[in-house]
Amino acid sequence: MNKLDYSISLRAKGLGSEEIKKRMEEKGFADSEIQYYSKKSDEIFLNQSIHYKGLKSKGSNKNTLNMISLALTLLLLFSVFFGYIKIGLLGLVILWSIVGFVTRRK
Repeated sequence: MNKLDYSISLRAKGLGSEEIKKRMEEKGFADSEIQYYSKKSDEIFLNQSIHYKGLKSKGSNKNTLNMISLALTLLLLFSVFFGYIKIGLLGLVILWSIVGFVTRRK
């Protein structure tokens, strides 16, 4: 492992700057190297933390289901207004019962 990777891994472990300096001194880093690698590792670690995407949340499927169901509801409401009352109301009941069933399950 090179020196920069080592200092980044110490930062990722959650160590404070004093602890990082102690460990780097134990590894035989010079004072100028400690300052340089501390600064660089902070920049790289913060940059990685800011741009970390992570795992997608589990709620995204519910959100897409809700958006699709809202679009279908709007379509069914238009069908109610244009005279297809039975089809529109029946579709609304079925659609929202499915949405309620899916969102209730864990």
